[in-house]
Amino acid sequence: MILKAGFFPAFLILVLLNAADDSRPRQAIWVVRTSITTPEKVDRLLKFAELNGYTDLFVQVRGRGDAFYNSRLVPRSNRIPNEFFDPLAAIISGAHAREIRVHAWVNVYMAWSARQLPRDPNHIINRHPDWVETNSRGESDLDLIAGNGRNGREGIYLSPVHPDVREHLLAVFHEIITNYRVDGLHLDYVRFQDRDYGYNRTSRKEFLMRHSVDPITLGNPNGSYWYRMDDTDKEHYWDRWNDFRRDGVTSLVRELRTMIDLEAPGVVLTAAVKPNPKAAQTRYFQDWPTWLRTGLLDAAIPMNYAKEARDFENNLYLIEQENLDTKRIYMGIATYNQTSVQSADKILRAKRSGYPDIVVFSYETYVEDPRYFDALHRALK
Repeated sequence: MILKAGFFPAFLILVLLNAADDSRPRQAIWVVRTSITTPEKVDRLLKFAELNGYTDLFVQVRGRGDAFYNSRLVPRSNRIPNEFFDPLAAIISGAHAREIRVHAWVNVYMAWSARQLPRDPNHIINRHPDWVETNSRGESDLDLIAGNGRNGREGIYLSPVHPDVREHLLAVFHEIITNYRVDGLHLDYVRFQDRDYGYNRTSRKEFLMRHSVDPITLGNPNGSYWYRMDDTDKEHYWDRWNDFRRDGVTSLVRELRTMIDLEAPGVVLTAAVKPNPKAAQTRYFQDWPTWLRTGLLDAAIPMNYAKEARDFENNLYLIEQENLDTKRIYMGIATYNQTSVQSADKILRAKRSGYPDIVVFSYETYVEDPRYFDALHRALK
């Protein structure tokens, strides 16, 4: 019998995963792509997860428009030295044998972040520079990064409201969920880089056709549309433009939800989200509270990475005001920017606030300093 990569016979997967106690809180960790590039690194990860009682691994298999798995659509990452090694398949096989769930963590719109553009001509931003995001001054992310380094930006984003981008990403996700026995698909950077973005030429044209206003003109006080609008008209079109951008991201999540339900029922769909719901909705156009309420997501993971306890608590308060089902929120806790005692304290605060499911960012801290996790593991248990 020929099996797909990462494939277990259905009855065996059922036995293995049903053996895990789903009633216990999730003790999960994000694993950045640099820690899965060789069989030795994967073995170390799996031993760490088993020894310390982790129930879920969120493993980054799409970092910057590349693949840490076998793909016909996306270039293989040049970080993997062995061309025959499939990191995702190896992790699924080892994790399932240990009754640990695996979520394929994919960076959605973020496509590149290095100061130099990718050399591979098949990389998505080289193949389709017209898909790259543009700010309100008409500056492409490609120009900003290629000309002046990152220039304060996160990196190069694909346009969230470009129809071809959406079609491409859905094909990428379809390939993962149909060729690998992942337990979940985890979305990261499923948002805009900031509110000053969305002005890709195709996006502007679509909005212009719908509303007879070029959105890039709305921010120009000398524009041909702007000077003849009163304040009510201006607010009206800004609201429509913001809704247009928000709907662009939501439509991807909605179509992905439908795809999973039809093609891979049982795969859990989650997203790493901004911890301030209002800022997520109005600045990054990431309407994750609505995604939860309408069932588009199975769970959201707020990246509550605040170092100061008061800021962490404030994020908990803002999330609480949304009146969401706490069972569908896994709290994200950072390790990279604070001491282990501070991180452990955040875990305890989250649990006391009604969020027993915890996702730690990230395993790379353990790689650098194994002793860091001693306090965290006591808090998790």
